[in-house]
Amino acid sequence: MQILIVGGGTVGFELAVQLQRAGHDVALVERDPQRCAEIEEKLDILVVPGHGSSPRTLERAGLPGAHMAIAVTSVDEVNILVCGLAMQYGVETRIARIRSGEFLRRGSHVDLSALGVTRVIDPEHVMTRIIEQIALVPEAVEVFSYHDGQVLIVRHIIKEDMPILGRPLSELLPRATPHQFLAVALRRDGTDRIPVGEDVPRPGDDFTTIFPREALPDYLELLGLAGRKVRKAVVAGNGRTAIQLCEHFSRWVDEVILVDRDAEHGREAAESLDGVEVIHGDPTEQDVLREVNTGKADLFVGAGRETSRNVMSALLAKSEGAGKVIAVSFEPHSNRLFRDIGVDHVVSPRRAMAQEIMDVIHRGRLSVELQLRGMNLESLEIKAGEGSKITRAPLHEVWQPLKQQAIAGAVFRGGHTLIPRGNTVIEPGDDVIVVTQPKMVSRIQSLFREH
Repeated sequence: MQILIVGGGTVGFELAVQLQRAGHDVALVERDPQRCAEIEEKLDILVVPGHGSSPRTLERAGLPGAHMAIAVTSVDEVNILVCGLAMQYGVETRIARIRSGEFLRRGSHVDLSALGVTRVIDPEHVMTRIIEQIALVPEAVEVFSYHDGQVLIVRHIIKEDMPILGRPLSELLPRATPHQFLAVALRRDGTDRIPVGEDVPRPGDDFTTIFPREALPDYLELLGLAGRKVRKAVVAGNGRTAIQLCEHFSRWVDEVILVDRDAEHGREAAESLDGVEVIHGDPTEQDVLREVNTGKADLFVGAGRETSRNVMSALLAKSEGAGKVIAVSFEPHSNRLFRDIGVDHVVSPRRAMAQEIMDVIHRGRLSVELQLRGMNLESLEIKAGEGSKITRAPLHEVWQPLKQQAIAGAVFRGGHTLIPRGNTVIEPGDDVIVVTQPKMVSRIQSLFREH
């Protein structure tokens, strides 16, 4: 597939990396010549210096023959214009990153599809969904999702008091809710591998499990975590992400407090938020956190516009006794350091955006989250082609050469999610999530390739 990306920042670069790995023909437009040179050094793709609003520049980058245009510059108007131009050139799929509430607010009369946008990616919506998913799963080390949150991939460290101990996975998971859960990764004694049905969970095991979102209550019961509830949440921030988080939390959390160091923004937030207490103050000051009794909070989220403030406020909240602390980071290369110094979860908007867009595209490798955890396993989503080898026999036959090196974790078919079994037959058009050793990726792609 020929894909044009407009915008060479972190999001655009991450997309280019993943799309190139997936075998697509990628071109990228970036207005900063120095940034163009940096990308050209790292990637074997066509990089065109120039403005995304210029038809001549877009033509040089191959817009007339592109199958997809993805506009991820920092300017909403440029992204919309790129999609409008792409529509006139006959490009079928046109994705725009849009942040402004002017275009996204409820009741808006602006029809973005009429302007050429076939899919809007809203960074704040993406961040809110990711953070809320983390908040909903007690004691999870990592939580991420596919297909707009329909399927969750959750990582837990097994503890001595969990009911899951002492029985093989083949008995445990089907007994809880038939075929709704599948363990797809196991780290034990420093070794990463694909688990098998005979594996018996032990204290200290690091398990990654995949399941439909509606199965979350049953999954938590299996781990002995049912009934854990976030009763108090404190959000610190001065932007749309913080406000959207408070809106979502107020639907299921008893007490929600927003700490906003911007007085004017805080007044606007107080007017728009029902049932949320808004406090004016600097969340990096301990006195402010004590004023809102952060030590009694089950959840604290640093969701402002500055990474340093988000991380510092999360660490201070942790020292005050807050339960789970989350920080939004705009410096993805430092995320591991932030976790090492005590932040429970670090969420990168730019990488989350790249993953969201890859989720829309399909067939893209979504390896970012598992790689961040330092595991030698990757997650990818791939579509079964017409006549592909994967569709010719049940999984227990066609998957035999890949056993213990890769696992098919979930299947999307006709708008529904299926957790596959050995006798499941993959059908043409199915989207399948696979967890695999990196060396097996090309072999898996050949199984799904159209013939």
